[in-house]
Parts: sequence; structure tokens; C-alpha cells
Amino acid sequence: MRTSESAAKNGNDRLTPYLTGLMVLLCFATFSEGFDFFCMSLVINSLATGFHVEIDNVFKLVVAGVNCGAVAGFFVTRLADRFGRRPIFLISFIAFNVCGLLTAFSPNLYYYLALQFLAKMFLVTEFGIAVVMVSEEFPAARRGTFVAILQVAGALGGGAALFASSVVMPAWGWRGMYWVGAIPLAVVPVIVFYVRETGHFEQVRASGAGMRRSLMHIWSTPSRRNVVVVGALWFLAYLCYAGVIYAWPTFAEVERGWDVQRVGTRVAVAFALGMLGYIVAGMMMDLIGRRATGVLFFLGSAASLIWCFSAHEPYMVPAIATAMFFIFALLPICSTYNSELFPTEQRADAAAWCNYLFGRPAQVAAPVVIGMIEGIGPAARTLAIGPFLAIFVVLFLLPETKGIKLDKVN
Repeated sequence: MRTSESAAKNGNDRLTPYLTGLMVLLCFATFSEGFDFFCMSLVINSLATGFHVEIDNVFKLVVAGVNCGAVAGFFVTRLADRFGRRPIFLISFIAFNVCGLLTAFSPNLYYYLALQFLAKMFLVTEFGIAVVMVSEEFPAARRGTFVAILQVAGALGGGAALFASSVVMPAWGWRGMYWVGAIPLAVVPVIVFYVRETGHFEQVRASGAGMRRSLMHIWSTPSRRNVVVVGALWFLAYLCYAGVIYAWPTFAEVERGWDVQRVGTRVAVAFALGMLGYIVAGMMMDLIGRRATGVLFFLGSAASLIWCFSAHEPYMVPAIATAMFFIFALLPICSTYNSELFPTEQRADAAAWCNYLFGRPAQVAAPVVIGMIEGIGPAARTLAIGPFLAIFVVLFLLPETKGIKLDKVN
């Protein structure tokens, strides 16, 4: 098997032509993650109409059920430590896109649920392994930049879904969104022949060192407290994030009378403005610290969530743009704590536990709550409790980690 000569392995900062190509291909995976996330939020109302079910049941059964696949992705991702990054990434990339394409032919809501559960499981896996491959292959001095590029590609995928919906859904309905979402299948031959195993994985495997660690190992270390605290922070952040992303387009259609074209174009504009939250939060964390930034953005997320699910014209677009600005910023804030509170040998496991197993269930809980309470707006506004509680987690349970040396974390 061909292996890469990674910059990280060789200890240099040179970006080789192979790594440039690898970055482009990995961005296809993270682009798909963003497209899929927003695609589901845009088709909820159409699913209810097309399959003749109550919209509350779509939230409770489908959106919640599909997001259980994100939790299941934790176990698939761990296979990359046993069999290698390349094979699990390839299988997940192909399986996700095939499941997405088959979703377009779902005869009923249960087929849709089953296929999207599998798609979400493989999607989370390919995204997680893409981040691992970048961390292991790219120059250490610029590693954060390249990981950020993956996140930006995901954000662009979300924007693409929003713009595509205004053209695709009026012509082909919700099924058309999944036909468009399967376009990355065209690059499968390129990925199969181009992507190599990471040099780091091959080096460790050749040395005979064990790549597998007990699933429960981290719970026998002093880090177990931080797993619970950071996991709680992820859960409370995702509660707000999922509420806005999944429910607001449907809220605009059902309770404010917008058509699907209007939703797609207006939310796309709000999305583009909201992406500034990634940049502003990063700058503020380095300027005033993690805790102060966390408090400000969690408070802003709670307030803007309530506003965007209460607003009428002409304030709906400013309200959703403000909400996206604050909720997008929650992801780098949580990721930073996840990186800085755990030693190197536990960092990957900690991210999996905190984000996948503790955090992602909020993406199941949020649509269940919305489906149980009458009225999308009133139901979604209750999710503001998440970021409000997160403020207390940041203030009383998390330390300030600004400027911390990662090799000193113990």
C-alpha cells in the first residue's frame, strides 16, 4: 500500500503537491457534512406534505431518529485506529453518498429514516477521519489553519444547500436535493486512487505499538471530570444549534407563510453573514480569553434564538442572521476547550466522547422537544435553556485556558 510522506511525520512545513490534492479531496467530505445538515432542515415540511404525516411526527420520528446515526458514528470512527484511516474513510465516503442517493427514492417515511440514519452514521465518520488525517499529515505549524479550512468547506456546503433549494425544490421537490447531494460520487475513483494511508498510522503500526485503546480508558484517568464538563458544554451548544438549523426554515414556512424559494434565498444570506461568527469568536478567544468569549456568545445565542423564533417581517432575516452569527461561534469555542483540557494521548478519544456521545444526542433531543410542544416557535424558544445553562458551566466549571501550552496539559 502506498503511504504518504506527511509533513507532520517529517517535521517540516513544506506543503507537497500530494497534500494540496488531499486537502481538496477531504474538503469534499466536509462540504457534504454541511450540505446534509441544512438539506434535512429544508425538506422537513415537504416530507410531512409528501408522506401525509403531521409535521410534529417528522420532528419526533425522523429528525431525532436520523441524528441517532451521528451518535452511532462514534463506534465506526474508532475502527480507523484498527484498520487504518484510508479504508474507513473510503468506505464511509462511498456509503454516505450511496445512502443519500437511495434516499431520493424512499417510498415512505420509514425508508427515509433508515437510509438517513445510515447516511448520518457514515457522514460523521468521514468528517471525523478527515480531521484526523489533516492533523496527522499536514505541517504542525499550520495544522490549525488546515483544520479550519475543513470547517469552512462544511459551512460552504450548508450555503450550497440553501442556494440549491430555491432552484431544485420547486422543480423536483425534496427528492431533488438528495440527487444533487450525491454529486460527490463522481470523485470516488479519484479518491480511491489518490488518497494514501497516513504516514503517522503506518509508522505506529510498523513499530508494533498498539493503536487500539480501551473504549473506557479515559474514565480511569483524571481527565474523566473534564469529559463530563466539556461533554455537557457540547450538549448545551448543540441543543441551541440544532434548534435553529433544523426548525427555523420550517418555522418560516409554516408559521410565517414563506415559500421554499424565499426560505432558501433569505436563509442563505443570513448564513453568509453568520459565518463571521467563526472568525470573531476565534479572535475574541485570543484577545479576552475563552471564558469571557464563551459567556458572551452563549448569552447571545440564547437571546437571538428567542428573537428569531418570535420575529415577524421585516425583522426575520436580521434575527436569523444574528442567531447564526452566535450559534456558529459556539462550535470553535467548544472545540478549543476540547483541545486544551486534555493531554495529547487522550485528545482524540476525548473529542469522540465529548462531541459524539455526549454532545450529539442534543441533536436528537432538540427535534423531539419541538415535536412535543404545540407551535414550532414556542417549542424552539424553550431550547434557549441550553445556552443559558452553558453560561454557568463556563463560569463555574471550566478554567481559563488562554495561552496554555498543550504539551503541558496533564
